[in-house]
Amino acid sequence: MTVHDVRIEVTPLQTEGMRDVRGDVVRRQLIADHGIDVGIVRSICGYLIRSKYDASSITPRVQDIFSDPIIEFGAVDTTLIHDTTFFPQTPSLCVTVGFKPGVTDNPGAAANDGFQVLFPDVNAAISTYTTYVFTNLPETVDNAWLASTLHNPLIERAILATRDDISSGNASVITFPERPTIVRQSPSTIDLEVADEELIRLS
Repeated sequence: MTVHDVRIEVTPLQTEGMRDVRGDVVRRQLIADHGIDVGIVRSICGYLIRSKYDASSITPRVQDIFSDPIIEFGAVDTTLIHDTTFFPQTPSLCVTVGFKPGVTDNPGAAANDGFQVLFPDVNAAISTYTTYVFTNLPETVDNAWLASTLHNPLIERAILATRDDISSGNASVITFPERPTIVRQSPSTIDLEVADEELIRLS
């Protein structure tokens, strides 16, 4: 059976009266915690779907599962930071945050529950991520420091894309978190009839 990886990205619409709540929260938090105004912050929610269904099958149902068409726009197999309709100005910096391999992705599990209703596949899995888009980032702000305030390195990974990366088309994109292969070793026999010093060393 062929397995497909499909990317879905969702961003709030920028019509009159609409707000990007996630972006606003980040902006206010940086002002409150660090006294830094980073300007406009936009957000993109991403879903990496690994299943037997390809993009053409999933596309017609994106609004049923992943986005609310009244307040959001959803796109399949594209990165929205390159969509000039929603991001007419090349961002100063994009920070994408996703879970590390093996970490429980609760939003992904919830999305997968909804996905299974329309696309039954017991082996399907969904990984989620969030991209924070900084449009007018002050040059005095260190990119690596800013990324460190947006994620927990113990359980999350962050990918940075600068204006030059985006303009040149070389911006890295987050991929499905592959679990590392576990190499199992056969148990070994240890002789415990040894001196106390050796037991201490073994412990």
